[in-house]
Amino acid sequence: MKKSRHVFLLTVIFSLYPVSVLANSSWHWVTVSPMKVLPFAVILTLLTEWLGILKFGKVSEKLNTFFVVLAANIFSFVAPYVYRTIKLYSFYGGLLHTWERVFNNGPNYIIRSMYLFLTLFIEVPLAYLLLKNKSKNKKRLIFAVIFLNIITTFVVAVLERLICRGVW
Repeated sequence: MKKSRHVFLLTVIFSLYPVSVLANSSWHWVTVSPMKVLPFAVILTLLTEWLGILKFGKVSEKLNTFFVVLAANIFSFVAPYVYRTIKLYSFYGGLLHTWERVFNNGPNYIIRSMYLFLTLFIEVPLAYLLLKNKSKNKKRLIFAVIFLNIITTFVVAVLERLICRGVW
């Protein structure tokens, strides 16, 4: 009696919560890969952050600000690939081969919440430290850098989800 009750309960649970397994399957982009829209995301991000820091961060040096924003964005984009290269170096052997495998196989470029934290962790200190002496208001600068990074990450994530569709 007790055993049949357990079997019945397990049957009900598995019926209510079906489990699907995607073992040995690959992700396929149905529309377009995020790497294809990356150049547009980069342009949107750079322009928004550059112009926003100039206006709201009260920084007057346009060219210097652009290069700081560019460098900060490059560092935050490359950081996951550098981390994965270090982790997988002993597995693949050879720095160039490892870098190629990591860049082509992952981490896949797709905006998630961890990407926002990484962006804030890398870009905010870098941009603030390099621009604080060129700003008329340091407090506005730090808030502008944080706010603009949150906004650009959110906008790119939403646009990425709308443009790029995939299935297993």
